[in-house]
Amino acid sequence: MGITKTSVTFLLLIVLATSLSSYNILASEIKPTGRIDDMCPTTCSATYGNGKCKVDCKKAGFSSGQCATSDIFKNKCCCTM
Repeated sequence: MGITKTSVTFLLLIVLATSLSSYNILASEIKPTGRIDDMCPTTCSATYGNGKCKVDCKKAGFSSGQCATSDIFKNKCCCTM
């Protein structure tokens, strides 16, 4: 009986320690190097499309980007975090 009680207590301590520890091994935060108000810096065109926009946004430290064609953005390359 004493061995079972000790084993269960030890197992519960392992479960408690595992649940309290933080595992953020695969997570990483992408921090933009530019200003937040500069998220739509370039105008898109026939030669500057979503592909080039995405590459430029990634170089600037954003996670992605695409050409926004609504009236508010007026065909600008807008980066996303």
